[in-house]
Amino acid sequence: YDNEWGYSNRLVELAVHMSKVDAAAPKPQVCVCGAGNAAHVFIPLLSSMGYKVTVFADYGDEAERLIKGIEENDGLRIDDRQDPENRKSYKGKPLKVSKNAAEVVPNADVIIAALPSFAIKHVLTGLKPHLKEGAVIICMPGQGGCEFVAKEVLGDDLGKVTFAGIIPMPLNCRISEWGKSVELAALKASYDLAALPAENSQKAADVLSRLLNKPVRALQSFIGIALNGGNANNHPPRLMATWGNHTEGQTYPENPLFYETWDDEAQKWCGMISDERLKVFDTICEKYPGKFGTPGQIPDVRAYMARINNGQISDDSTIKGVFATNNGLKGFHYPMKKNDAGQWEIDFANRYFMEDIPEGLCVYKGYAELAGVPTPGIDAILTKFQGYMGKEYLVDGTLSGKDAMATKAPQAYGITSLEALLP
Repeated sequence: YDNEWGYSNRLVELAVHMSKVDAAAPKPQVCVCGAGNAAHVFIPLLSSMGYKVTVFADYGDEAERLIKGIEENDGLRIDDRQDPENRKSYKGKPLKVSKNAAEVVPNADVIIAALPSFAIKHVLTGLKPHLKEGAVIICMPGQGGCEFVAKEVLGDDLGKVTFAGIIPMPLNCRISEWGKSVELAALKASYDLAALPAENSQKAADVLSRLLNKPVRALQSFIGIALNGGNANNHPPRLMATWGNHTEGQTYPENPLFYETWDDEAQKWCGMISDERLKVFDTICEKYPGKFGTPGQIPDVRAYMARINNGQISDDSTIKGVFATNNGLKGFHYPMKKNDAGQWEIDFANRYFMEDIPEGLCVYKGYAELAGVPTPGIDAILTKFQGYMGKEYLVDGTLSGKDAMATKAPQAYGITSLEALLP
């Protein structure tokens, strides 16, 4: 931020406010949706903090499997390695797990939807008939067009309930044994949040602050979430820096560490994408003062990573440093797979491509087109990788390829002008 001292003071104010809110009110009941990596953390984490937690898991036999794992293990276990010098483990149990929303949703004050974007519509549809008036749904992460889905599914119920999206995804974690244990590498230090209706943003921010005991900043609109930092600003430019000269059929002798090996070329590409998305956001804010936010409100990639990973980074003075010296990002490798000859191939079906490009980078591009801002860096990455992914997003520099409407760009939801997004 241009005024980092002022922002630090604001975080202190938020922390003080958060502690007052926490002391004054009873703990809300929480329903966790799904049974993925994040759910494996939130269930025992919030249970161990004294919250009443239920679980809505209606995909396949996940509810039955989760119940069985928890019973066999006497709870879900978190192996917490956030501090490498002080590793610890703890368990927690939900009150109830069910694939039937009527059994676990009606008493929930807060619903945590830490889900892939393709699952949001299905889950919101299942939740809708059972939502308690005043409930807050928190979608994690809040990028990828979840606000458009929420408007479609919840409709007139927005206002009776609040739908919020946040950035970043709170956790770096991986399931160790499904239904029994999960490894927690990082719980992010702070968050940005937007809500529908927009006037409920601060209410939702207070709710999340209390749950995670972390500062949460309320933004004016979901555009501030869509154009914020995150995986789209991190993964695709890192891949471009490494594989910008990749050719069809090329293989590699090893699969290196993704973050620890962050180099100057990756820093260049990452900074380029950061600059482009910030230009898009600032341009939108300047075109419509007071409607979507204020120029300079969202951070560049270095400041973003330093803020959300506060305490885990040895050197946060450069883009390279916030990735290469970040304890919460250690041990992750490139999206690659071994072939029958023992060589490594790029896995273009991996989420670093199939999620972060259509659901992130294409979102940046979509807003850029609405704002009339050129994006040569984003265009270069899309052009390089879309063919290997079997997709066509960009044609002649515009988001007009045959797969463009399958992305999470605003155009895919029928948004063809910034005016259509005005509150």
